[in-house]
Amino acid sequence: MTTQRHFAPRDLIWAELSRTELAAKREAGALVIVPTGAIEQHSDHLPVETDALLAVAICELAAMRVTAAEVVVAPVVATGFSPHHQSLTGTISLRLETYLAVLGDTARSILASGFPRVLFVNGHGGNSAPLRALCGQLVTDGLAVGMVDYSAPGEKQWLAALTGGLLRSGHACEQETALMMALHEGEDRARIVQGAADLPPRVIQPWIPPGHPEDPLTAFGGGWPPVFQADDCGYYGDPGAATPEIGAAVLEATVAGLADFLNAFASTPLRLGIARDPSRPGISPALKPRRTAE
Repeated sequence: MTTQRHFAPRDLIWAELSRTELAAKREAGALVIVPTGAIEQHSDHLPVETDALLAVAICELAAMRVTAAEVVVAPVVATGFSPHHQSLTGTISLRLETYLAVLGDTARSILASGFPRVLFVNGHGGNSAPLRALCGQLVTDGLAVGMVDYSAPGEKQWLAALTGGLLRSGHACEQETALMMALHEGEDRARIVQGAADLPPRVIQPWIPPGHPEDPLTAFGGGWPPVFQADDCGYYGDPGAATPEIGAAVLEATVAGLADFLNAFASTPLRLGIARDPSRPGISPALKPRRTAE
């Protein structure tokens, strides 16, 4: 049995704290961060845990920079909504209704134990729409639950570090490959990232069959799941352009952006519920500032 690698001190890791220590976090009004990822194919050069591992690492590194509130990082919801990858070996996907139930029960359990606010921090594109819909329902039900994709707050900054043929997020792309390089060293890096340098750019979305040069859906703002069929190469983007140096720059911009978001999210009062009486509005107050060592 392997132990989850952590990137932050023990006092920020929910799974490593006792019930008494977590009660102290609760009494301090801690923000609970829940990483969400996926277990799915990432071509032949990245492990199937990539989305879950990156979500955990970036959440924990960003949590270390939060000053606006006490914070604790809950265990990752590693399995996500990935039906579009199921043609390829290694993918474990929850059905949409199952995924929503797991997330909802996770948030309700945390709030029921007395924590004031929950934030899902997502590392898998297929989870984004379900998470947004779920948070809409939970907040109107009076539960203080938000979400953010970890790549979004610092996107402008980390995009500037990319050099390949697709200058944005893809799948098992330059961004993800470089991040995995930055988080691993030596033999571990060689094991985790295998053969990426030899891969050609792939800049046509996987939902377009071979031989068709255009993608009208993206051009017109349409939607279609990026279905990776059994004959697919399994990536979208330019993983061959990734380097550890690019990864370090992308990681720093991503973590810094997420930390800024976490501080803003924790310090902002937010409306809850669908109050019909204007004299009794539902509000989730800003969280208490984090205590710092003297």
